[in-house]
Amino acid sequence: MKKTAILIVTFVLTAIFLSGCQQIILVPGKTTAPEDSSSAPETSYQEPVIKEFPVILNGTEITEKVKAVVSLTPAYSEILFEMGYGENLIGVCDYCEYPEKVKDITSVGSSTAPDIQKIISLKPDLVITATPLITKDRIAVESKGIKILTIPSPKTIEEFCSIYKFIGLAFEGIIHGEDKGEGSFKVIQSALSEAAEIKKNSFVYLSPTMAVAGGNTLEHSILSAFGENKAKDENGYSEPAEGLIENQPDIIFLSDRFELTDLEEHELFSQLEAVKNGKVIVVESIYFERPTARITELIGYIADSIEAFEKNNEEASSEAEAESEEQDNEATEESEEEGYYEEEYDDGYYE
Repeated sequence: MKKTAILIVTFVLTAIFLSGCQQIILVPGKTTAPEDSSSAPETSYQEPVIKEFPVILNGTEITEKVKAVVSLTPAYSEILFEMGYGENLIGVCDYCEYPEKVKDITSVGSSTAPDIQKIISLKPDLVITATPLITKDRIAVESKGIKILTIPSPKTIEEFCSIYKFIGLAFEGIIHGEDKGEGSFKVIQSALSEAAEIKKNSFVYLSPTMAVAGGNTLEHSILSAFGENKAKDENGYSEPAEGLIENQPDIIFLSDRFELTDLEEHELFSQLEAVKNGKVIVVESIYFERPTARITELIGYIADSIEAFEKNNEEASSEAEAESEEQDNEATEESEEEGYYEEEYDDGYYE
């Protein structure tokens, strides 16, 4: 038996060696040769199958398309309507007030004081919030199979866009969700791009607490389309510093909680040239507190205000130039008259 096995192996190896490139493989009971690759049928390439779900967003796994959602953040409720998911919104917070249709939706408290039992009774697929729920409330909701997606309020343009992307992914899944979000955000991106064409001015933004917005705030990210934030090196919202007098901004953006007269009476701000020259633009702070596509209204308003400043400057400059030219002409005429009389005097006309 062993001799037979040895003979078979020897025969196979010899056949392989002698065959050269045309490799012959011998199998007990069957002899085959490899098929010519040129005549072999081609196997068509199949793209890997990509499923729309699950998606994982900020640690929350969403296993299927969201059909019913509760929003505890006014801006996110508004964005849901913007993106065409208003009909999927079955619960909102007490402070949700735009668009008008949102007032007809069941109120479930707020992110800081949610009515957990009411949320559970609505049986949503998803609860979306900017402020994390406290542990006991989160456990109570999740124990009923309800997902909670926390998306922090944005501080940058990228984070602002991510809100739209996350909502798109939750409803549409991996394949189309991100495109849906980017498409909805495009109107904001376009407004910012148009603002970049406006003449650049340095600025500071004064918040509803009269604090100066630093470089890691949404106010900085949006308003920087119009120029340089003099407080860009500050963190968050800081008290106004004396350095503003030495490093004066061209324009001051002021929260609508205040008026120009408040700055004129302020010990520090009254020393700024922008205040003295009336280059103060009062803006509605709610645009920053509840960022949605409506921020394009603010961007357009600021652009118009800056163009108005420029127009007034040009008119004032033209008037000053005209006045100066008129004064020069008068001086020239007086000089010519004096020369004329001197010449007459020299000729003896007045002797």
